[in-house]
Order: sequence, then structure tokens, then C-alpha cells
Amino acid sequence: MSAAEAASAPGPLVVAETLGLLRAWESGATPPAPRARTLDLAGFAAVQGVAWPVCQALSRALPAPVAGLLLRPAIEGREAAAARLAAQVRDLAGLLAAAGIEAVALKGAAAIAQAGGEPAPWREMLDLDLLVAPDDLPGAVDALRGAGYTGDAEAYVATDYHFPALYPPPGGAATVELHTRTGWSRGGPLREIRARSLATGVPGLRIPTAEDRLVHLVHHAQVADRRRQRRSLRLRDALDWRLLTRDGPEAAPGGPADVEAAAARFPSGRPRKAFQSFAALMARVWETPAPAGWEARHAAWVEEVLAALADPALAERWREADRRGQVWDTLTSLDTLEHLALGSLNPSRLRRFLRRI
Repeated sequence: MSAAEAASAPGPLVVAETLGLLRAWESGATPPAPRARTLDLAGFAAVQGVAWPVCQALSRALPAPVAGLLLRPAIEGREAAAARLAAQVRDLAGLLAAAGIEAVALKGAAAIAQAGGEPAPWREMLDLDLLVAPDDLPGAVDALRGAGYTGDAEAYVATDYHFPALYPPPGGAATVELHTRTGWSRGGPLREIRARSLATGVPGLRIPTAEDRLVHLVHHAQVADRRRQRRSLRLRDALDWRLLTRDGPEAAPGGPADVEAAAARFPSGRPRKAFQSFAALMARVWETPAPAGWEARHAAWVEEVLAALADPALAERWREADRRGQVWDTLTSLDTLEHLALGSLNPSRLRRFLRRI
């Protein structure tokens, strides 16, 4: 490991204490005073997309003057960003409803919709994903463009699964992706996600069931993005998992996701193994039980993921080791080849796709 890599490595203590702070935030407990430096913990949490809950928990563990000085700017900055995102989601819902279109909020946008359009500062996001019926896509694009959103509309490929990113007018918080499917495949465990969706407190905006959101989370993070092969975890994904699977008054609408039922939605073989290993990792992260046998079966992989989380150089070695496997999988997957062929008609998406190989 180079000196620069060693300096940037969070290390096992920072990882362990960050996980403890996440658990404390989720449970409402007051954590013990940290042994790691406060700024190291806050910095690692920011990289992992969980700065707000970690800083909130840290602020309960530190003297008030110290917490105010070190953590309050990060907390308030993320709360302001969350307020802008929530306002944008409400505005998008209104624009689409006025055009007679009902959308399903995905991923981070679903957290805002679940909160009735109120800010969700625990869920950081770079863009807003909305799922619409294929026949509604042209009208949805027109509605957003009429409100000042811009983008490369000429590059749109009608058979692709989402419209190229639309950029908001000045003051907007995030780009918007209008989806007609959740991913490359035309089938799979999420093909009926719109039909199963639930109403929210935001007129014209629905959200997937908790089980669908869990399936989408794991498919996106562990299968499509190949994080299982790369022993990669982002703590934002871990927080999503916990909020979708916990019981109690703040559970997702319809009740928490059934982990074993969600696993059964994945095809047998590598995709289902990816779900089960991620569930075992989540059991370790949140100190909760996993379905029988999963933790023991995937224990070695869980240790490798946690080691890579603490050591960026190790994480890079796992990523490099997977490169040839990714090329092979790309060349032998009909879904991926179709996506690549369609993407060849969309230069910006082709560049993004090739950067991932």
C-alpha cells in the first residue's frame, strides 16, 4: 500500500465505530464516546452516503459544544439538501399529475414519497428516479421540458429502459431519470413492480412495496453493479436494507419486507446467492439474525467485504480481479448485449457504459 493509500484508509476501528453509530441512530440509543477521531468518522460516513445519521448519533455521544462545532455544519448542510430534494419531488409529482401521469418513485425518491413529500435527510441521492408506463413516457418528458428541464432528448432510444438524464432548471436539486423499466432485463423479479405499487401521501406518486424495493436494492447494488464479485459495500445500501426490513411504527407501508420471500424472487444460482450473501452481511452489520444457514455459508465473503471496506487498496485489488469476469459476462449476456447495442445509438450512455467495463 502506498503512503497515500495508507493515509486514506479508514481502518477497522473507524469502520466498526461507524457501524455502531448507524445502529445507535436507527435504534435511538446514545452511543459511547468514540475512540476514533470525530472528523475521521464523519469523513468516512460522508464517503459512504450516511453522513446525516452518523453525525446525528455522534452528536449524542459528544459534549454539546464539540458536537456543535464539528458536526452541526454537516447536519444542517444535508438537511438543507434534503429539503431541496423533497421540494423537487413534490414539484415533479405535480407536473406529472397535471399531465394525467402517475409515477412510481424509486430508490431515494421513494424515501421522500414514503415520508409524504417531507425531507428524508438520512437518504442521500444524486438523482431522482421515477417509473412511468411506457405509453406515458413522451408526455412525462414533455411535462418536464415544459417546466425548464433540459437534456439530450434527441439521443433517446425508445426501446431502452430509461430516458437520458434530464437536468433541472436553476435551483433544482438533482437530475431526473424517467424509467419505463428498472433495469436492462425485460423480465426478472421486478417486471410487475408498477402493478404492485402503493399509494402515498403525495398525490399522483406511488412507491413500490417494501419487498420490491428490497429486491431492487440488492439487484442494483450487488448484481448489476457487480459489488458481490468486488467485495464492495456502500453503507447507504445497508441503511436502505435496514429501513426496509425493520418492524415497528416506522416500517415501510404494507409492513417490512420478507427477506426470504425477496430472495426467492431471484433466479437460482449466482443471483440468489448474491441476495443471500448480502443478507448475511446485513445480519453482521445490524446485529440481527439472518435466515438459517445463510450466515455460516457466506461468512468468509462477509469478512472479505468488511476488510475491503476498511482498506481501499484491498478493495481496488478485488475490483481489478473482477475486470476480466465482467468483460466475459458482458459478452455472454443477452440482456447486456441488447443494452449495449441500444446504447450505441446514445453516445453519452455508451461512454458511461464502457467506463464501467
